[in-house]
Amino acid sequence: MLYVFASDGLSKYNMLLGPSCGFDITCIDEKTIAITTGDSTRRIGIDIINTEQRQKIKSIDLPGCSYGIARNQDSLFACVEGRGILKVNTVDYTTSHVISCNLPILSYVSVFDNKIYYTDWRDNSVVCCDRKGSHDWTFKDVSVLNYPRGITVDNDGNVFVVGVKSANVVIISNDGKHHRKS
Repeated sequence: MLYVFASDGLSKYNMLLGPSCGFDITCIDEKTIAITTGDSTRRIGIDIINTEQRQKIKSIDLPGCSYGIARNQDSLFACVEGRGILKVNTVDYTTSHVISCNLPILSYVSVFDNKIYYTDWRDNSVVCCDRKGSHDWTFKDVSVLNYPRGITVDNDGNVFVVGVKSANVVIISNDGKHHRKS
């Protein structure tokens, strides 16, 4: 179920997402959103929804369960279990493989400038790659960050990651060499 609220906090409307369920969400533009289906048993991939028309306008099938999603310019980046990071063009919905790796379920992604950042809870790591998939750096320190999940990047390239088992937010410098806990 998609719940849409006005800026004053009042409910505008609800929309069924069936037959799939939602896991993560990102805005494409002011009236279009993309929702990953997680481990839905009915359909796996990304649903594109027009929030003005209140309807699903496109379903994009992916080769595995999709979890975290982010938008950057005219592309969506999705974490696909066992496959890595896939890029979807928001104009023609073509897909391409950007980063090949054995991503576990519940991985998240963020994109900033020419970098892609993703979490791998199984390895307790945060990985930074360029947009072509070349590895830049990996942050891994279980005493600081345990079971990383949600991720975002600020305008200076600092990476913010939620540690589920460490019960914190860790801020990692844009070069991956420094960190602090909050």
